[in-house]
Amino acid sequence: MMKKESSGERIRARRKALQLTQQALAKIIGVSHVAVSQWEKEETVPRGENLLRLAQWLQCTAAWIIDGDGEVFATHAKAAPVAAVPLISLAQASAWLSEERLLLKQQAAHFLYSESQLSDGALAVTIDDQAMQPDYRPGDKVIFDPDVQPQPGDVVLALVDGVARVRIYRLQTQQQDEQIFTLRALNDDFPQLHSADSALEIIGTLMELRRYRSG
Repeated sequence: MMKKESSGERIRARRKALQLTQQALAKIIGVSHVAVSQWEKEETVPRGENLLRLAQWLQCTAAWIIDGDGEVFATHAKAAPVAAVPLISLAQASAWLSEERLLLKQQAAHFLYSESQLSDGALAVTIDDQAMQPDYRPGDKVIFDPDVQPQPGDVVLALVDGVARVRIYRLQTQQQDEQIFTLRALNDDFPQLHSADSALEIIGTLMELRRYRSG
């Protein structure tokens, strides 16, 4: 007789299917990551509002979580998978294309949650200068995806001589396997950058802009 999957195993399976870490799931539910770990180990059981929020974010029914009964998915809602995108500093983003990416994701203390189709490598940063004004302001949070190839006019996160910067991409020419491109700011006080003159590397293409009211 096949062993019935436990509630903790169901929670873990749904969380992993949605590519959420225990920490990310805990943040959006409003509990500690220890609580999520205890649910998955079946040391405790989610109840009340926590159970309802867990079912909502795992996109399944509360009854299925607890007992494995009925349909997995709630029939009244077919929400898109929610991606937890690590929000990191621009200094950390400078290492995003290196082997440090996994460590940076694991160490991230803050996340932006998105229903966009994003790759596992998506990241979010906070704009910290005036270069992209007036369209992008200091304090704006922006999500980039390294797996999306930029098109001329797209906003990108790029390495500029080892420093992560948000700029507008413009392809100049393709020379064999090398792309010659420029990066420009919206603010004319900032110089245009050319890949033939500076060490430029695209980290990711802009997917979302988040602006929050201050005060």
